[in-house]
Amino acid sequence: MEKTLLEVIIDLLEKETLTAKEICYKLGLEPEREREIYSILDRIAKIVRRKGKRLMMIPPKCKNCGFEFSKPKATRCPKCKSERVEPARFTIR
Repeated sequence: MEKTLLEVIIDLLEKETLTAKEICYKLGLEPEREREIYSILDRIAKIVRRKGKRLMMIPPKCKNCGFEFSKPKATRCPKCKSERVEPARFTIR
């Protein structure tokens, strides 16, 4: 039986820490599907919680001033207005 996209992403994140863009790349998905990955990650958080695990996020961080964002998607720093933002990284522990 073939695994669903959710199951494949869970397997990936149990092995390594990845950004949404890296998940797309590893699965051979178009980069435009990155937004879809974020909504899938919301569902994955609920699924793995039932299994006694957690979806962990290393939050996005401004490369210019070090400001740490609270949400997974960030494009521009509110503090210094820089667009040099390190993307959020996800893993399952």
